[in-house]
Amino acid sequence: MKIFNKADETETAINRKAALYAFGFLEIAVIGYCIAKKITTGEFPETIFFIGIMGSLIFLGIKLYETKRLADTVVQYEK
Repeated sequence: MKIFNKADETETAINRKAALYAFGFLEIAVIGYCIAKKITTGEFPETIFFIGIMGSLIFLGIKLYETKRLADTVVQYEK
């Protein structure tokens, strides 16, 4: 009995969109927190801002890598 089935293209697209929206919300929350902290206390939370920026860079890197990998797979099947 299989517990996990391999996702089809529609489920994969839905999961990617959900991950994108969740990550976008997280980044907006981090930036909002940094701005609110700067306004209320006058101190800017560099550590939290740095973590947010690093998360964005990692997300962008993974997105570019996966896009290139999938594009190379399509070119390979066309040959």
